[in-house]
Amino acid sequence: MSDDSIQFDDHTLAVQTLFVQHQQAVLAYILTLEPDLHDAQEIVQETFVTTSRKAATFTVGTNFLAWACAIARFNTLHFQRTRSRRNARLAEDVVELLAEHDNDDFSVFQSHVTTLRRCLQELAPKARELVNLRYHAGKLPEQIADEVGWTANSVRVALTRARNAMRDCLGRNEEEETS
Repeated sequence: MSDDSIQFDDHTLAVQTLFVQHQQAVLAYILTLEPDLHDAQEIVQETFVTTSRKAATFTVGTNFLAWACAIARFNTLHFQRTRSRRNARLAEDVVELLAEHDNDDFSVFQSHVTTLRRCLQELAPKARELVNLRYHAGKLPEQIADEVGWTANSVRVALTRARNAMRDCLGRNEEEETS
């Protein structure tokens, strides 16, 4: 069997399960390197395949997110070199510099992701839906307006209020962590 084949043993399935649990954090990490949501989602899919193929190299009990994000970084660089449709990109050495981190950085990153999720849950259901449509689905306010039956201006105002509520929530959580 070649090194590129995926063997679906218990260890591989455990790694795949961990990936699914951390998928949103991996996406958030990729978005720090590749701002286009659709490209970032494609890189997440490639990263899942790569982590499955390399599952045997992951040591259970170590920081899975750090391992997966290292793979994601290489996949992002490969994507940007080979398939990116945009010409304006950060130089590879700049991306590498931005991506340098240690396990403590990932703990902080994970903490921020957890806080962000908690703050999202505190939003009113309609505000959460609008934020999801705008930032997860990547839709423009005009597209969201058509979908929810509002005017584009109403969507913009609601998104501004939601962002302000998120900023306040994140600020409160930051104050709690430092006190």
